[in-house]
Amino acid sequence: MDPQQYKGWLRKPLPVFFDENENVELHLSNKESAEKRASTPLDPNVHLQPIYVDAHICVVNKASGVLSVPGPRRNPSVGGLVHEYFGNLEDDVDCMIVHRLDMDTSGIICYARSKHVLGILHDAFRNKSSANGGEETVHKTYEALVCGHMKYLEGEIDLPLVRDRNRPPFMKVGFGFEEEITDENVQKHRGYMKMMSKPPKESFTLYRVLAYEYIDSLPVTRVELVPITGRTHQLRVHLAAIGHPIVGDNIYGYNGDGSFHGGLLEEACAQFKDSASELLQKQIFDMVENRRRRNLPNSLYNGDLCLHAKQLTFLHPITKAPMIFDIDAPF
Repeated sequence: MDPQQYKGWLRKPLPVFFDENENVELHLSNKESAEKRASTPLDPNVHLQPIYVDAHICVVNKASGVLSVPGPRRNPSVGGLVHEYFGNLEDDVDCMIVHRLDMDTSGIICYARSKHVLGILHDAFRNKSSANGGEETVHKTYEALVCGHMKYLEGEIDLPLVRDRNRPPFMKVGFGFEEEITDENVQKHRGYMKMMSKPPKESFTLYRVLAYEYIDSLPVTRVELVPITGRTHQLRVHLAAIGHPIVGDNIYGYNGDGSFHGGLLEEACAQFKDSASELLQKQIFDMVENRRRRNLPNSLYNGDLCLHAKQLTFLHPITKAPMIFDIDAPF
């Protein structure tokens, strides 16, 4: 969307100057630095990227490394910028949140501009169907770069997911006989214990190979991903489980904070004979870390998570017109 087209919807002008001294390094990998990133002030001239705005909805392109919603800690977020600069009828950012993207996932996200519209979109996004006849009206398509060259050009990943009992709040493949919680910090955390008590949920992802590529001579595959279900971190865990973790994934990839191979049992991993070897995953990990340290802003690939919400389609909540948004991946 051309800036001149959406400026009429702004309720306050964008700042002419933003104090860059408030910024911190955005490309760190452990959980502590993720919290630091989450509290980093956002520059609306950089992080507020509207695609479409009208009186009822605001659709934006979110960059990797920033939150889509403020969360309980009320951290800086794209949702916060949308509320600050475009606003909504109730003047409450929580009444704008239709759906979410992971902090490290880039791409298209939609916000509501009234509580009435939020209710309509919540129903559509949660059920992915219309109230009239049950026909699907919401479609999400992602694009990713994964480690190694995938053997099969298309397929379905059917693996149930559950909270990782000893690495909360991360996810893993669930088997119905989850291990005992041994981490004392988790045992003392009532919220985590409640979260861990939930059984595995069925999870389905469709994938299609788009291209075989190389980054610094290392093989990667560009894939299209369609989540049939919408579990937390579903795409990241599913791809890690089949031995093709997403490039730049510091949770489920090599040396990540989550369970290796998405927590899939060793004997089950053996069935994926053509998956990216651990050596290759390490080489890609080292390459990613090197690019993160160099922080190359003009590079096509700078070490961010290579997962992008590329396309979003739904019916406009008021006019019922088909809305189709498509943004190319930044990698």
